[in-house]
Amino acid sequence: MIKKHLWVAIICACCSQLKVHAQDMAIIESEYPLHLKELVTSQREAIFSGIDSLKRLSYSDPLHSAEDSLVFNRMRKIQKTVPLAFNEQIKFFIDKYVSANYHPYMCKLQGLAQYYFPIYEEILRASNLPDEIKYLSVVESSLDPHLVSRSGAVGPWQFMYGTAKIYDLAMNGDIDERKDPYAACFAAGRYFQEAFEEFDDWLLALASYNCGRGAVRRAIQRSGIDHPDFWQLSPFLPQETRNYIPKFIAMTYVLKHSNEYGIEAASTDFALKAKPVMVENNVNLNAVAEAINLPLETLKKFNPSLKRTVVVASVERPRRLILPETVQLNDSLLYIALNTGGNVPVDKLRQFESQENTASSLAYRVKKGETLTSLSRKFGVSVQDLKAWNGLSAQSQIAGRTLLVKKEESTLLAKVSSTEKKKTITYVTYTVRKGDTLSHIAERFKGSTVSAIRADNNLKGSALKIGQKLRIKKS
Repeated sequence: MIKKHLWVAIICACCSQLKVHAQDMAIIESEYPLHLKELVTSQREAIFSGIDSLKRLSYSDPLHSAEDSLVFNRMRKIQKTVPLAFNEQIKFFIDKYVSANYHPYMCKLQGLAQYYFPIYEEILRASNLPDEIKYLSVVESSLDPHLVSRSGAVGPWQFMYGTAKIYDLAMNGDIDERKDPYAACFAAGRYFQEAFEEFDDWLLALASYNCGRGAVRRAIQRSGIDHPDFWQLSPFLPQETRNYIPKFIAMTYVLKHSNEYGIEAASTDFALKAKPVMVENNVNLNAVAEAINLPLETLKKFNPSLKRTVVVASVERPRRLILPETVQLNDSLLYIALNTGGNVPVDKLRQFESQENTASSLAYRVKKGETLTSLSRKFGVSVQDLKAWNGLSAQSQIAGRTLLVKKEESTLLAKVSSTEKKKTITYVTYTVRKGDTLSHIAERFKGSTVSAIRADNNLKGSALKIGQKLRIKKS
């Protein structure tokens, strides 16, 4: 603990030094042009703001308690790329978030984080962005994809319509990708990369997400400081932005140390494991819900960007569909639902699926003791085809499951969708530009993935060179 007389001495010394600077400024103001006077004035405001902050620090201030020392040390340990400070502002929000009033809210956030954070972490990692950025979505939207702000910002990353268009998010009568945690996080990641490239300071890059890069540029001009960090620039930023970064740091700390504050993950609608699939034709959500044995409303919660019960997609404009995994998932029904154009009624799908399972049928319920090898011999298909048609791995348990065992024109799939055409795979050549990453390129070419680009171009890592030519699968 710092003694009171020591803090008094520090304050006096600083005030004495700053008094000299203030006198020098008075002389300068009388001798130099108006634009220099304005610069001096802005610098003086920043200095006096620092004096006021220093005066508030006394030996009895709670910022210097044993608890604060513990928080400070914890903050240093969790800091990675983004600098995490600890001051009165941040302490205020930490105390707020760990209070009894906020406890239910924080438990809800911790529960939602179990679903959303792994999505964000994968995208941020692929984009070479700091993992800590994921906590900004909590400050933005409380992880609510349907949140609409007073200014009209939408989704977990709170994109305004104009900004969303700049970052290629689709918004029409069928879909609003601002609500898609995957698409919105990719778009936010592109913004952060551009902002950091401009300001060379992560906290300023994050702050600009709140007030805009233009507002940060103007604040830097008013401050007269070369290459300022966020705390130096804070007095010149909008009030909301001054609180924005302390909120972000406080939220990062509290959720990182939730166990120490008794914050447990509350139950959510996302208890089921889910995986994204890209669909290239219309898909009826009612049929998908039937196949995975879940209510339609539950499926919609996993797909908040969809406005209708039919996913409108094509080879040129594939769409992401999030599929919760259930024990009762019916493989044959799901395959039909995802590949018949979204126009077949659910009861018709059920009728096809319930037909007698013969060697020429599409679906077969696996009996105890049967293996993929024995099924491949029984139906004259390869083990690899069985795995591909049913999304199986070497560790998958198949006893009791209904599997697709045929993919011929005479099968049930042909009965429900006789118009399906073969898709020709074509490639385009893309030239790498400054700031490009594999994840950004994959997002730009709908249906492409980072792993596919690596495989098609024999890439071992994620490093790219400006001017490098890449072969991208178009369809």
